[in-house]
Amino acid sequence: MDGIATARHIAAQICTDVRLKVAVTRSEREAAFRLIYNSYVKAGLCAPNSNHVRITPHQLLRTTDMFVAQIRDETICTLSLVRDSVLGLPMEQIFGELVAERRTAGLRLAEVSCLADRRLETARFFDLFCDLIRLMVQLAEQDEIDQLLVTVHPRHVGLYQRTMGYRRIGEVRDYSTVEGNPAVPLCLDLKTIQVDAPAIWNKFFGERLPLEVLKSQPIRDNDRKYFQALLDGDRLPKKSASLKLDQDSKEREYQEVAALQKELLCV
Repeated sequence: MDGIATARHIAAQICTDVRLKVAVTRSEREAAFRLIYNSYVKAGLCAPNSNHVRITPHQLLRTTDMFVAQIRDETICTLSLVRDSVLGLPMEQIFGELVAERRTAGLRLAEVSCLADRRLETARFFDLFCDLIRLMVQLAEQDEIDQLLVTVHPRHVGLYQRTMGYRRIGEVRDYSTVEGNPAVPLCLDLKTIQVDAPAIWNKFFGERLPLEVLKSQPIRDNDRKYFQALLDGDRLPKKSASLKLDQDSKEREYQEVAALQKELLCV
């Protein structure tokens, strides 16, 4: 069961029928994982699997938030905010030195990961994506994140630079976890964007969102167990039954998620 917990939402700027929020319930996360899978398979970024979901170990950590756009309870767009933690950041698989030098400088880092939309063409969903980014960026700033990192296809670099203030920080490299597609590392510095790109800062921060929507929603232990079963290759159960976990089993589950890093590092 999803339980009674809910998160407040805001209406998207481009369409007030679309709700933007941080995912809370199991069904919201599951819908996002299915959307990521469908989008990535269509784009040639992952291979098909029997569960029809794409989940990364980072998304099962309590330090990661998933953001969703919904219309009539259907999830139509999603992205994840992966804070630097026990597993590091997904992009370290190919850009480890870029992350390491920022950690050494004492910067608080997070990576924007697993963007997916039910529409494949970037031009058709980019406005909604920017709406969802605004929610994510304000939550990240509130959490005192210094820099947001992301890896994108080379053809999207200019779009991220012009419309969101990202700057390029490295060269093109092939990314095996997205079927060998090329990736370019970008960085958005939340501490300098107001001076460096005031128009973009105003787009993201000109209207401050309510504090009640800017709250992290860590994954629950029973939901982590449920989704970890999919990472382990089990088929999706017919019902999302809640699982009781004692303190020892909680710690075991956390360690098991960490162990999956070697097999399932993904963007």
